[in-house]
Amino acid sequence: MKRYCDACRHYCDEAAMFCPTCGQYTVATEVERIAPEGDVIYPLSHYQLSYKDTFLYVMGTKFMDTDGRASRREFFQFLLLWHIAIIGLLVVFYGLTAILHTGPYLIGLAGLIVAILSLVSLMPLIALSVRRLHDTGKSSATLLLFLIPFVGPLILLGLLCVKGQPQDNQYGSALQHIIIDKRLASIMKVSPTSNALTTRVLVGLLVIVICVFGASLRAMGPANEVFPDGWLTNAIVGEGGTEAARSAVQNYFDAVNNKDYDKAFTYIISQASTNPTEKQKWLASMKQAPKVDVVSLGATRVSRTGDLKRIVFEANLQTTTTGAGLVEATPMKRYISVIEENGAWRIEGFYKTMPNDD
Repeated sequence: MKRYCDACRHYCDEAAMFCPTCGQYTVATEVERIAPEGDVIYPLSHYQLSYKDTFLYVMGTKFMDTDGRASRREFFQFLLLWHIAIIGLLVVFYGLTAILHTGPYLIGLAGLIVAILSLVSLMPLIALSVRRLHDTGKSSATLLLFLIPFVGPLILLGLLCVKGQPQDNQYGSALQHIIIDKRLASIMKVSPTSNALTTRVLVGLLVIVICVFGASLRAMGPANEVFPDGWLTNAIVGEGGTEAARSAVQNYFDAVNNKDYDKAFTYIISQASTNPTEKQKWLASMKQAPKVDVVSLGATRVSRTGDLKRIVFEANLQTTTTGAGLVEATPMKRYISVIEENGAWRIEGFYKTMPNDD
């Protein structure tokens, strides 16, 4: 903070109530220092900083500082960089998962890192939002609009986009929006002001990354799975795993209904297949079983422990019983656990309720 003389345009020390040059009364003004070159250096909030310096300023100097004002440029530069960093991180981990086939582990690590970064940047973002509201003449209490469901966040975003007041207010001096050229950058030890082309390139890059990321997720997911669950399922059990498991269940019921029991038994896990007693019990039960049609199969649990991959389907079935010239169709729901053995999916068991992970 310095004092300024309107008469001779001279900056004085904060304690100088009267100008030492002309003796006129001075007014307090925001000045950080006077450079040896004679340039008046204002606080950084008065300058159009580069993207790098904006990020360092918000995350460093103003980490928890809600005093003063912040321009729209400062606010949106920080938001743009933050979104690029988060989405870029997700794209990197997504790419590694797709290339290395590591299952959900890298996705979980990415989620943990994103959560940590979000928590670290939460306080600087709140402080920046308060300073942005100060620039429009509104108090920090305006942030409480965020708590209003649905419309609150939209109203708050609109207020954060409002142009700042051109005059001084109770929160500080009016921002001057000074452009930093190369000469001033060398004096202040910062980068020159980022031009409009940089902003357009970064916005375009963000849009492209989001579009490619979303399209890739949808392309990798099964066609009958809702985005993004289909891609996450494939990340756990491998691309095409859900379709192969679903096909094994369908083929099993088709074989049973066609009374091709030997073929149907190939879709049972190998532990049961190698036990003659179990096979005889199964054959006896199947010969008395009604016809079963699969209405729908929805994956409700997908897990992977080491090399063991398991999918639990919620199956909506329809049993058809014939007798005395009558045909009776009855809906039935079962949970079907399917595991991968030697590259093929086989049925592990049928359950009336959701089975435990064990």
